[in-house]
Formats: sequence, structure tokens, C-alpha cells
Amino acid sequence: MTPADRASMRETLRAALGLALLPDATLEHPGVLSLPAPATPDALIERFRRELSALGGQVHEASDTGEVCGLIEAILASEPGQPPSVLAWDDRELPLPGIGAALGARGINVLHQQAGDLASSEQRQTMAAATVGITSALAALAETGSVVLASGPGRGRLASLLPLVHVAVVRRTDLIDSLSALIAREPALFSRGTNVVCITGPSRTADIEHTLSRGVHGPRDIHVVFVK
Repeated sequence: MTPADRASMRETLRAALGLALLPDATLEHPGVLSLPAPATPDALIERFRRELSALGGQVHEASDTGEVCGLIEAILASEPGQPPSVLAWDDRELPLPGIGAALGARGINVLHQQAGDLASSEQRQTMAAATVGITSALAALAETGSVVLASGPGRGRLASLLPLVHVAVVRRTDLIDSLSALIAREPALFSRGTNVVCITGPSRTADIEHTLSRGVHGPRDIHVVFVK
């Protein structure tokens, strides 16, 4: 792009901002959201697996709490030198009962973010040392291999941000085609929590010397576990 092209683009943007409209845009309602016919459950999970795997994430299926805890225990064992500690959403916010209690019975330190924890330096350090973060999700999006999270009471946002590994335990019935399908299903989506985020694969950046690095601004690995 030449300097003249850049100057022209800036002028176009400046004029558009002044009108509060994009060029050639109108104020007419776009109409009813049109969605394709939903895919079969098997097709959805295969597409989700393909999309997330391409980003470096992993997809699992589990039938009960014991299988989920076994997977988390295996992930912790694969991280030598890291403490057997997890930062988890409250059990009532996870799709299977007793995950936290079952992990505790296996000798794993289970932490939960509580209101006011961030005000304590000691609590922040304790949570930051957790190796695995455990959450559920509002939905999993097959189109992009994303999970959609809404934080709130019992659903601390740090569980998906601080630990090296993020494990999202998701009901199979919450696996859908796309973000458009989720908005159609949940019109009040963005009032479900203090923030709603779409997480697509592990954290990655190429800010330093244009070299791709994982885990700099968030979890290095993500595992999505589908349960009934």
C-alpha cells in the first residue's frame, strides 16, 4: 500500500466516523437471521474435533465423573515439576456432579476463585500456581472449534486464563454449529455473565520476532471434554 493509498483510507474512515455510518450502509433492519439445517451430532463433533485439532487443542469424550477426573489426573502427571493443583469452577457450575470432590480425594489441590481473592497477593499467587483450569461452557461451536464461556458467581474467569492447561467440560447437547446458531438459541446471551468470551484454541502470539509462541497470554494447551 502506497502512502497515498493509506492517506485515502484514513480520509474514508474519518468521513465514515463523522457520519456514524459505514459507506453505503443503511439503517434498515437486516431481517431474520437465516441458519442452515443443523448437522447431526456425529457430524458436529467430528467437525469440532477437526477444527480444534488444527489449532493444537484436544477433544475427548467421557461418560462419567471418574473418567473426567482420570483425564485431569493424567494431564497433571504429564507436567513434571508442576504442582498437582487445579483452579476450577464450583461443582454446581460443571455438567457432572462431584468433580472437585473426586479430584480432592485423589490428592489434588482444588482451588475456587472467590469474590475478593484478587485483593490478596497471597491468594493471587496461589491461584497463579495452579497447573490446570477447569470450566464448563455455554456452548461449543463446531464451525471454529471454540468454546463460549460466561463468567459469574461460581464461574471465575481466572480458571480459563491463569493455568498452563484449560480443560472445558461440555455437555454434548451444547455442541452446536456456529455463533449465529448460539445467538438464535440464546437471544439474551450477553446478559448471562459479567463477560462472555469465545475461546478458540490455546493462547498464541507472534509479537516477539514474529515467532509463534503458545501460552504467553493464557493457557498453553486446551482440552475439551464432551459428556452426556
